Amino acid sequence: MVLYARDVMKAYTQTFSEDMNALEAARIMAREGVGFLILVDSTGKPSGIVTEWDFLHKVVAVQRDASALKLSDIMTRGIIGVEGKTPTEEVTDTMFRHSIRRIPVFEDGKLVGVITSRDIIRIFREYMDQLSRIISRFSSM
Repeated sequence: MVLYARDVMKAYTQTFSEDMNALEAARIMAREGVGFLILVDSTGKPSGIVTEWDFLHKVVAVQRDASALKLSDIMTRGIIGVEGKTPTEEVTDTMFRHSIRRIPVFEDGKLVGVITSRDIIRIFREYMDQLSRIISRFSSM
């Protein structure tokens, strides 16, 4: 059975303006318990992502004032995403090749969800559990 991105993603449709203040964005991330925000440009088109690593490397480590920065100052431009019908094997390969821990899922050009490295680990764990059950059935014969 093939699993697709839409089967394993967490529904997520929130987007934020590139012009948002970085301090406010950090507060949202902390309140929501997420390590990223998907950003849109002035036309509403997805334009990039800001992650906890962006904050760490581009704000905290270099002692910049988050209240004086816009997300456009620290974001990673461009979105590496997948369509909902993308097989999970391709999703994991894309995440690996680009060294990313989360990947947005789109359907008809609209953000519908996000797959994180934790989701991939969960899938792998479920697969291993199923495999162990199958092996134990054959070993008891």
